[in-house]
Amino acid sequence: MKILLLGHGRCGSTSLHLGLSDVMNLNKIIEPFNQPLWDNYYKTTPPYKEGDPIDDNTIFKCINGPNFNNEWIIENYQKFDKVIILIRGNIRETLISHCNALEYGYLNQYTDTNSITADSISYVSENYNWLFNFYLNSESTHLIWYEDVYSNYDISKRTLLNAGVELSNQQFNILWKKYLSPTHRLRQN
Repeated sequence: MKILLLGHGRCGSTSLHLGLSDVMNLNKIIEPFNQPLWDNYYKTTPPYKEGDPIDDNTIFKCINGPNFNNEWIIENYQKFDKVIILIRGNIRETLISHCNALEYGYLNQYTDTNSITADSISYVSENYNWLFNFYLNSESTHLIWYEDVYSNYDISKRTLLNAGVELSNQQFNILWKKYLSPTHRLRQN
């Protein structure tokens, strides 16, 4: 099984990526084209380089954006058994999360601010636009919403099953408790 998980920044794709790799026992490749992530956070080289084969039993996560390799996504998405696009339906919440991540860090809890910058609006809207266009122009992709994955146990389970993610009840229970439950949100109000 090869899964490609696509999303924009601040849509919950990291938690979903880590959770699915955990419960489905999949090798994970996280944002190999996000060089600042690898330089500043992991302080190593990405485990995948463009042109490498895509191994079976892998979940591959890519964030789209102007600094990432969107062309690779277009050229390679059909090599995956499942392609899931995760989008946060509430763009205001995405903007708040984006601005706060820039201020507090991407993995730190925070109490939000409502000051949204013009740069964030431009960046986030470009990413949304690219993902929607990709979805409309690609075959066999599944669009799922952040709010359906991270708000309610039953809706989350149904959403993932409808996207073709085959999970046993036990696997989903672990996924929900460790990764998807709203108790794990970074934004604390």
